[in-house]
Amino acid sequence: MKPLEFRTGVWPALMADLCGRGRAFRESGAFLLGKTNLTGKVVHEWLPYDELDPASLNFEYVRLGTNAFSKLWTECDVRGLQVVADVHTHPRGPRQSRSDRANPMISLAGHVALIVPNFAQGVVQPSDLSVNVYLGGGAWQSYFERDAAALIKLSE
Repeated sequence: MKPLEFRTGVWPALMADLCGRGRAFRESGAFLLGKTNLTGKVVHEWLPYDELDPASLNFEYVRLGTNAFSKLWTECDVRGLQVVADVHTHPRGPRQSRSDRANPMISLAGHVALIVPNFAQGVVQPSDLSVNVYLGGGAWQSYFERDAAALIKLSE
């Protein structure tokens, strides 16, 4: 997998937004929008799940209705960007839940899903996350700690 690079200021603002939307007691998430180049995927901005589907955070876990995806593709067209990954928070560690593994947000091989522990509270470093790459057919490759950090680049 090529690295996922966050443009300057995107990472801390994203983590603060996820934390605020989850209010330290529920999961929150977003699609990461950007562009793919020869060296990897560059994250320019994000589109929170609850802006696509206001009811998405009303459950114990994030759940998007099908209309949210129509809105997502429209927003990508309007912004001239593509979905380069998705991200969501968990209450404790960054491991995928059974539901995460069974229901990728985008079920295309190569799609990247990040999981942020502790509802994104405090200072979150790339090594705190898991980077999960969908391989297709229900299979995933997951990276943790140093391996996850090696796949996430923060622009200065």
